[in-house]
Amino acid sequence: MSVKDSVLSLLLESNGEVVSGQSMADALSCSRMAVSKSVQALIAEGYDIKSSKHNGYILDPSSDVLSDAVLRKEFSIPVHYVPECRSTFYESRALIADGVKAPFALIAGKQNGGKGRLGRSFFSPPGGIYLSVVLSSSDIPDPDLLTISASIAAADAIEKLTGAECLIKWVNDIYSRGRKVVGILTEGIVNMELGGLDEAIIGIGINLSGNDDDIPAELKGKMGFLFPEGRSPVSRAKLAAAVTDNLIAIQGKDFIDEYRKRCFIIGHDVTVVKPGKGEWPAFAYDVDSSGHLLVEYGDGRRESLSSGEVTLRF
Repeated sequence: MSVKDSVLSLLLESNGEVVSGQSMADALSCSRMAVSKSVQALIAEGYDIKSSKHNGYILDPSSDVLSDAVLRKEFSIPVHYVPECRSTFYESRALIADGVKAPFALIAGKQNGGKGRLGRSFFSPPGGIYLSVVLSSSDIPDPDLLTISASIAAADAIEKLTGAECLIKWVNDIYSRGRKVVGILTEGIVNMELGGLDEAIIGIGINLSGNDDDIPAELKGKMGFLFPEGRSPVSRAKLAAAVTDNLIAIQGKDFIDEYRKRCFIIGHDVTVVKPGKGEWPAFAYDVDSSGHLLVEYGDGRRESLSSGEVTLRF
């Protein structure tokens, strides 16, 4: 580990308390000048570090910079950081192919080719959370409920750490203030020899701070930010870790009632969209124990939807 990384680790371990330059130099067997240069390099990278000639250095706990050291401090499972990538999905697949074992998480500072549902691209504005969590089949008692469990895990973590109210649009899009702020996509990796699930990748993208100027024209009025008027009260590392912990902890639990409470389309008129087949008006009256949306069409016919998508009709 470099002196800079070691200095960062010591500042992180201090939890917002002042650390003297001499104590860090002694702990790292280096000069105070080396500590000072490392601090200046960290400040240049975006860390909010205050210094005093007599007291030492203090790292603002809310400093929102992603790095291996910052993430390792927050995550309870192995975590990998890439400054920029096409998609955390593809990066996670590559790690699996290299033999990295689940569970693990991967976070990107920037994502320029995010993957969305139904083959769509996922717009990834700067400053968001771009996270993939990889779980093994032994960690997932009910794979059919994994996707909606991720929406509950993310919504709960966001509300507890930021206070922003989160509702869910079936299947797993999270909305705040009437706009989509979180996208979730799950993908299973099948063992071809055994014919069963080996691992699952859960990709989660969270729009934190930004404004309408950052949103493409085709998404204006639909996509939004959790904090459109200011900075998030919690760092990306801390929020991503909380979402991950929730996701792991919720597996095997009974969360359907909680999902129903958050699913804002229940009890409303909707349009059922089946790609390549058409669109039909319907009434969404419930979600069953498997997470399927129960709808009734105008002719009285009822259906349990396990895939596709719905939009509200006003």
